[in-house]
This record gives sequence, structure tokens and C-alpha cells, in this order.
Amino acid sequence: MKLRVWMILSLTLSIGSLVLISQETKEKDARVSFLIGKVQLQKAGKGNWSVLKQGDLVSEGDIVSTGNASKTTLLYKGSEFKVLPNTKLKISSLYNESKDGKLEVQSGFAWFQLVNLKGKKFEVTTPTTTAGVRGTAFSAFHDVKSKDSSFCTCEGKVLMNGSGDPKDGTMQEKGNGGYYPGDGAEPKRSSYDGIIVKFKSFPPFKDLMKKNISLKNCLSCHTPQGWTPEDAVPTDETYGGGKI
Repeated sequence: MKLRVWMILSLTLSIGSLVLISQETKEKDARVSFLIGKVQLQKAGKGNWSVLKQGDLVSEGDIVSTGNASKTTLLYKGSEFKVLPNTKLKISSLYNESKDGKLEVQSGFAWFQLVNLKGKKFEVTTPTTTAGVRGTAFSAFHDVKSKDSSFCTCEGKVLMNGSGDPKDGTMQEKGNGGYYPGDGAEPKRSSYDGIIVKFKSFPPFKDLMKKNISLKNCLSCHTPQGWTPEDAVPTDETYGGGKI
């Protein structure tokens, strides 16, 4: 009888340990919640690339790369990292109770919605510019050839630090964007007040797209209203179009 009780207790403790290990793994890694097309992963930022699948875990140091007509969404502690087509995103650091977070958009376009930071800092960088946030939604773009970068703030605020910004940075609030030319020229500021309203984009947005081609990626969330884009843009699966 004692042996049976001991065996049951040992089995219960073993199962409990496995559950705790699984929970810790989920907490320290991001998870692929959505994926379309061909998306690849380079572990620790070096070596061979492997095909990424829905449900896979992405760790610190890993690089996610999307191809044509491909995109993926990573979830981490309730935050979303959306990696759009032809983009490389490095997971430099995932925030927790003891450290800040940092992501690097090496090329292409990505969108972020950050929650549950609990006072920790979070940075998204391109090779030329840094955006510091404390809970917000915004996008980041970098063109490898021109070295241009741009950031748009959808919710909250981001503190921009790039060529042309003062030493302590420029606060960019909701409904505004900043375009940073790769040649080091002064950044160009844009306001989307009345042009983007919730999940809709109105005709003047078409003219802004001519000046900044990266803005076409915004149409996956902000559905054109009263105008038709030249190229079709797939509706986002969770944010924007799906909620109209």
C-alpha cells in the first residue's frame, strides 16, 4: 500500500514538473500564432535556415525571414509582432521582470502591439533609427538599398532617435509618422489625422503612399474607404480589417 502511494506521489510530482517546465518555455519564447506562405527561421542568427510552422517557438537571438506574399505573427506575453512580406526581424531580447526587450527590423516592414511591459523598456530598431516604447502599437520599416527607415504610431507614443533628432529624442504620438532618409537628411514628419480613422484609410492616404511606398503595408489593417489601391492587399487576420 505504501509503495503504491509512493508511486502515485512520484508520478504526480513528475507531471507537475513537466507542466512547470512547459510554462517556463512558453514564457521565455515567442510563439508563431499565424503564418501564410514561406517563412524561415535562423536559430541564434547564424547557420542554416529552417522552415517555420504555426505553433513553433522563436527564441532570443533568432531571425525570422518572410518571402514574397508571406507573413507571420508572433505572440509573446500578449504582445504581437507581425512580420510582413520580404522582411527580416531579429528577436534580440524578450522582456521579462528582470530585463528590457529589443527587436531589430533588419529589412522590410513589421508591426507591433505591445502590452504587459510592467514598467520595462522596449526598443525596436532599424540599422539607422531606434524607437523606444512603453506599451503601444506602431510599425517600423527599413529599406536595405536606400537605408531609409520609417515609423508610424498607431496607438500611444514612441520616442524616436535617429539622424536629425535632438539628443534626447523626438516624441511621436498617435496618428503621426516619421521618415528617416538613409542619406542622413532631416527626418520628414507626417500626420494622419482625418486620413486614417480607426481601421479605415481615406483618399488622401493614396498621395502619402506615393511619397513613402512602405505605407502600402498599412492597408492590411486600414481598409481603403472611397478609393481603390493599385495592388490588392490581404486583410490582417486579427487587427484592423477583421474588426470593421
